[in-house]
Amino acid sequence: MLSFLYVLSLLSFVAIGPLYVMAFTALHDFGKGFQRLHPHLYTRLIGADPPSFLSPGRTTKLFRAIQSGKYLGEPISPDLLAIYRNTRKYVLAALTCFIVLLFSLLIVDAITDGSR
Repeated sequence: MLSFLYVLSLLSFVAIGPLYVMAFTALHDFGKGFQRLHPHLYTRLIGADPPSFLSPGRTTKLFRAIQSGKYLGEPISPDLLAIYRNTRKYVLAALTCFIVLLFSLLIVDAITDGSR
């Protein structure tokens, strides 16, 4: 059991880097797509500054605005919804990998601490 948890935590540790890069790249592309497809709504929600890797919080705000499902003043285009679904997959994969890493290391620590 312990060796399985070590392997699981090692695999999730190796996978977390590329997954987070893909998630942040997808969030950046989502912000650019939002700005391109709905410029007035983009400006109203987060301002006129273009999306950048240095400010992922603004793009995350756009992501949460669509995620909540509230009407934003204009219908969201199918192209933007497709970008949103793609981004959501990457973000969920990165978060799942992080949770697996966290819990596998916590369980290993609990098991090995209990045997001392």
